[in-house]
Amino acid sequence: MIRLVRTNFSRIVKNPFFAGSLVMVIGSNFHNFGQFVFHFISGKLLGRANYGDLASIISVLGIVSIVQLSVGLTIVRFISAEKDEKKAANLAKWLNWWGIWVGIAIGIVMLILSPFISNFLKISNKQAVYLIGPVLFLLVLTNNRRSILQGLLRFNQYVLCMIAEVWIKILISIPIFLLGYKVFGAMTALLMGVLAAFLVSVFSLRGYLNGKRGLRPDVKPLFSYSIPVFIQGLALTSMYSTDLLLVKHFFSAESAGVYASTAILGRIVFFGASPITNVMFPIVARKHSHGEPYHNIFYSSIVLILIAATFIVAIYSIFPQQIIGTFFSSEYLEGVVILRWYGIFMALLAVAQLFIQFYLSVGKTKIVGFFTAAAMLQVVLILLMHGSLLQVIQLSIVSVSLLVLGLIVYFPYHDRHIRK
Repeated sequence: MIRLVRTNFSRIVKNPFFAGSLVMVIGSNFHNFGQFVFHFISGKLLGRANYGDLASIISVLGIVSIVQLSVGLTIVRFISAEKDEKKAANLAKWLNWWGIWVGIAIGIVMLILSPFISNFLKISNKQAVYLIGPVLFLLVLTNNRRSILQGLLRFNQYVLCMIAEVWIKILISIPIFLLGYKVFGAMTALLMGVLAAFLVSVFSLRGYLNGKRGLRPDVKPLFSYSIPVFIQGLALTSMYSTDLLLVKHFFSAESAGVYASTAILGRIVFFGASPITNVMFPIVARKHSHGEPYHNIFYSSIVLILIAATFIVAIYSIFPQQIIGTFFSSEYLEGVVILRWYGIFMALLAVAQLFIQFYLSVGKTKIVGFFTAAAMLQVVLILLMHGSLLQVIQLSIVSVSLLVLGLIVYFPYHDRHIRK
């Protein structure tokens, strides 16, 4: 009996999906916990109005970095699917080189747009917005390298890179806040955190990206794949960021701060489940390209995500006042009414993301139209109806529920097509 248990345990540990999931879930959630600590400290020390400004700037960072995220997912798929290690290394070198120029372009554009962004979002500290450009430049370089690590299934180094970013940011933010630097101080800490992550990624890939680039790879399949991935990334980021930006635009600074604190807590559901999706994607892509069975990986992923999301939403439903009061302060308690609803919104979005990542990992790119339609519906509904913060979240739930339904309905047809 003991031998049987040891044998089964050994199989689980050696299984790339479960071993990778364990590393990613523990490491990524330690990173997510750090993100939460950063927002907890910011919410406590900045006050509702300044914290609302910071949350809005971070949402802008998320939306603009979609260009790089689409490239990153393309890197993961093509490197994980490549059977020739030398070709994979050469592809990584070229993509890293192109990423440098993409980062420079994005950084310059954001510097030019900074005055418009600060005026539209009513940011009190204008100087803080000018740090978006440098942050995005470093973020593009860092995320490119993270994607290479993910595609190579080097989950330990991937996680280390993420942890370095968030905890360096926290260590720098505390003294800066105490010195009186509000939103600008937070952005400075964010910049230093990304720099730390970049240095870790350089060290992790020092042997893989060294040397001259070989022949330029065929970019046509990369572009044809990255375009729908970009559209999907835009739609996904829009679904968990645009609501906050619209709340910042339509509501008072104090209400936007309450909504931002609730969104940070609610996003724990989504980002807590995302490591499972991040592990599933390269493994399914590799198995699919090698002609190996892969559906069980998807089924295991969806079970794990449903368990994790249901548990967190249940906690939010039972102890909303205690959670908000503990991690923020009494001035954010207006968010008690909407915390459970935001958790449901994020749980549904996590399920939708798992489905779409599964389809993309096997080359089914047309399905991104579902995500795009849902994101557009969310924006239109909120623009038309925004009587309260609760209404904004419930409209988001309607949009993502229709998305999940569409992705589920498509699955049997996708499966039937593959088996043929």
